[in-house]
Amino acid sequence: MRCISRMSGFCRKRSNDTAKGGRMVYPRIPYSIGQGTSILQSDRRSDKTVDVKPNLPCNVIVIHGVNDVGTSFCAVEQGLCTGLDVRLHGTQPGRQGRFVPAKYRMPTAEDKNKVEPDPDAVFFKRAADSNTHSPVIPFYWGFRETKAHAGTKNGQRTDRFGNRLDKDLSKGGGPFGNATSTLPDMWNRGLSAPADVGGDPVRPLLSAPGRMYMVLAAKRLAALIAMIRDYDPNEVVNIVAHSQGCMVSLLAQAFLLDQGARPADTLILTHPPYSLEEGTSMLFDLLETLSGGTDSAMEGHYDAINSRQTFDARLRTLVNIVHGVAAKKHTTPAFAALTDHGKHYGMVGAKWSAGADRDNRGKVYLYFCPEDMTVALDNIKGIGWQGVPDFMSGTALPKSNTSEQRVMRGDSVPPPQTQKHARKPLEELGRSFFQRVFTSKKRVDAGRKTSAPVLVGQSPHDFALRTEGEDDHAHVASANRGQRANHEEAAWPLEPGRWDFLQSEDDKRDGIRTINGEALRVSVSADLRGTGQIDPKNIPKDSVQAKLPVSAQGPCEEVDPIDAAIAITSGSGLKVWRENCPDPSGAVRRPGTPQKLSLPECQAVEARYNKEKNLDGLGANGRRKILEVVRYPDGTVQALVQESPDEARKRWQHEVSPKSFHGSIIGSAKNHSNVTAYDIAIGGGQASSDPNFYAYLCAVADWRLQSNPQAPNRQSIMRWKAFVSKFKAYWDVETVARKNLIDGNAHYYSTGELPACIPPLQAVLPSLVVCETMQGVRTARASSPKVTGGKKVGA
Repeated sequence: MRCISRMSGFCRKRSNDTAKGGRMVYPRIPYSIGQGTSILQSDRRSDKTVDVKPNLPCNVIVIHGVNDVGTSFCAVEQGLCTGLDVRLHGTQPGRQGRFVPAKYRMPTAEDKNKVEPDPDAVFFKRAADSNTHSPVIPFYWGFRETKAHAGTKNGQRTDRFGNRLDKDLSKGGGPFGNATSTLPDMWNRGLSAPADVGGDPVRPLLSAPGRMYMVLAAKRLAALIAMIRDYDPNEVVNIVAHSQGCMVSLLAQAFLLDQGARPADTLILTHPPYSLEEGTSMLFDLLETLSGGTDSAMEGHYDAINSRQTFDARLRTLVNIVHGVAAKKHTTPAFAALTDHGKHYGMVGAKWSAGADRDNRGKVYLYFCPEDMTVALDNIKGIGWQGVPDFMSGTALPKSNTSEQRVMRGDSVPPPQTQKHARKPLEELGRSFFQRVFTSKKRVDAGRKTSAPVLVGQSPHDFALRTEGEDDHAHVASANRGQRANHEEAAWPLEPGRWDFLQSEDDKRDGIRTINGEALRVSVSADLRGTGQIDPKNIPKDSVQAKLPVSAQGPCEEVDPIDAAIAITSGSGLKVWRENCPDPSGAVRRPGTPQKLSLPECQAVEARYNKEKNLDGLGANGRRKILEVVRYPDGTVQALVQESPDEARKRWQHEVSPKSFHGSIIGSAKNHSNVTAYDIAIGGGQASSDPNFYAYLCAVADWRLQSNPQAPNRQSIMRWKAFVSKFKAYWDVETVARKNLIDGNAHYYSTGELPACIPPLQAVLPSLVVCETMQGVRTARASSPKVTGGKKVGA
């Protein structure tokens, strides 16, 4: 008898019935959930067991911040897959689990010694294959300059203000300085920075373009969530957002709620710059009066948002959105029903029980870090740095005032008399809002009278932001200390005193935060180090940071190849030095005073210099420049030499940069395996379980779709023609509105022209977003739709 081997496969096909309520249904294409090889034989003693993939428990959209291409996505995805395996299947640490993250092209030690021509198309890129089984959908967004306004500096493309771009004239997340602390400011002018006050070549603070590219990202995110809902109405959607990605996420929820649609089930906001603080420092107050870049759609409308938002507007907006998420909580399937494997295909393991887990649908989590020196900037002072207080006071516009009108065409109104409001922010946010603190600070345990780490996931407790005599800037290098706010100092531990009756409840809570996040199965220390922190004692001796006084040093991180390319476009990214060189005249000359040589003479010195150094054949980026040549009275000739752009990039790739702790939560896989994996909601992940539709979602979630047929092909950048062809089955049934949005996004990525579906503030401002400025201008949309689920607080 001849034996042959056979590949056996198992396919899962979903019902193609139309969902109730006229919801659009995407076609269901059968897909393999497992395969194995066996020998065909008669009278076999046992069947071949083939391992099949379980249904994913949810969908997790991960969103980066400004000046970012998703550098932390690898840590998030690895951590979530590991944590979900433990939470749902009881997988032991170190063993292969049911969930398999995608692979990422992270920079290596070998990459330090070479210059990648197109680093943005290579590094931090995600590659999913047939083995990948992950709920993570990475969401990318950013700014694109128009071709007419783009420039070139030291071999790198730049926008009109000098911010470094990639080869498609785009910048992931947009420029560093364009982060906002409120939602209406995503329609505002860009940052105006007459000088780089930060002085960090890796993160130069330059003027920036108009911010409406953020609104486009929020619209696309809202569409992505709706697409997942249309695949199956019981899908669970989580958002894990970082920094400005939190702002994009909150605005997306406001758009969905305005349409009467379901928002994401759960939001995890890490390091958000969202701020309840209406004031700022004199320096930033001055900068905010200046005008950066603008968007044509907002021309004539900027008067409506030309000053800071009031405390009341900031708080009510956040409360409105949090309440909207809670009001739209979806309870199907029932949490306890997830063990029905006939319906949910092994979503949870045999030992999982609803009673030992937590249903997180309808919740918003804030992960804040008191050590974050980016969100601590004086113009931000965000809740990602200080959390949400129990008590806070600030400005509000009167509710019954003749100036309460809809501001159309940018017309401003006379400032009304403002009011001071004393509020309880944490209480107003309600029982569906939870905050966790991630810190390396130690605090005295009132019961034990001992100092101990503040664990994430311990039972709800109080946390002192800053204790007496504590320097809350000392943990970073001096470069990250200036223009930063200080936490309020708290009396800690809290102890009742004889004069308590003289203090208000507000005063007693100064500098104290209520940490109300639920207790985790295992409370853990926050990991703020990640895998890349370099302590001052370990800074390379040839680094610029090592040459600073010890008191000015702090933890650092390696400079990656993309940041190295940014550094050489800053004003201080290239080294210069003086070298003696032969006199270009061919003779020794001794002028009476130092003499600067002419441009032709400098060019001659430069040509000879590069030839002697064997650099003349390396192209413009490989040759050094001679900036000036001086002939001295003693006959010596000295040239001011500037290193080549490629030399500078290599040098920066071996450099380290001061750590601000802004990415410390999002950038640690441990934080996500130990904490985030237990805070996200579970209950439905069919959309991500279907590899065909999952690939479509990931493509829509990536703004980098090149529709210009004349643009050069770039590694890992999808072309529009390939997108439409590959996903034809889904694209053919897509709604007209979504087609316009996705097509408009591709057009923006390819040209820098914002699509018409992204109108000005007054035409599209969601009704849950309160827009009231300190100058007394209240803005609302001309005809706000009825909002279902959630309520407008104080309206």
